[in-house]
Amino acid sequence: MGQEHPDSKSFVYFLLKDYFKFALEGSQSVPATNSVAQTLRKAGSFLQGTRNQELELCINKLNIASIEQAKQALPILISEVYSDGTDNWGRLVTLYTFCGVLVRHLRSKDIPEEELVEGIAQCVAQHTWTHKAAWIRENGGWEKGFVEYFQPNSPGFVEYSQQKSSRFSYAKIAAITGIVAAFSFVIYQH
Repeated sequence: MGQEHPDSKSFVYFLLKDYFKFALEGSQSVPATNSVAQTLRKAGSFLQGTRNQELELCINKLNIASIEQAKQALPILISEVYSDGTDNWGRLVTLYTFCGVLVRHLRSKDIPEEELVEGIAQCVAQHTWTHKAAWIRENGGWEKGFVEYFQPNSPGFVEYSQQKSSRFSYAKIAAITGIVAAFSFVIYQH
């Protein structure tokens, strides 16, 4: 991820690119370049391992077949996921994991991998930077808050591993995909 400062938009962008490439390549992926990327990979893999089928059902319900459609649907989905004003690291990982599954889904639509990773990473990084940067800084930042939250003995990890924090996010994503799918149907028909 280079020398990007953890409080920068480019850091989030490169973090997401790393995660999406990891979501596509799995164990064939190059090693993570820092502890934040490694932590995101582990937390995302854990969530995907426990919720992959449900996440894929949500993606299929959205019926997204292009990067452009994803860029239209993701901001609506993201704003609805956070509509109650609650932020936490588990919710952020759930969102990133959902997007990783979306990237895998879109790869099956013969979209060039680099274009796909770039497009979705830019969209989600922009939202994260615009709407979550202050919360991230207030909660210890990526290197301290995020990494420490997902340490095996931390209360955050225990909660996350028991699916308490991400269950709400997953349930909300599942419910909202129906709303977004209906909204997207209307947009794409006109």
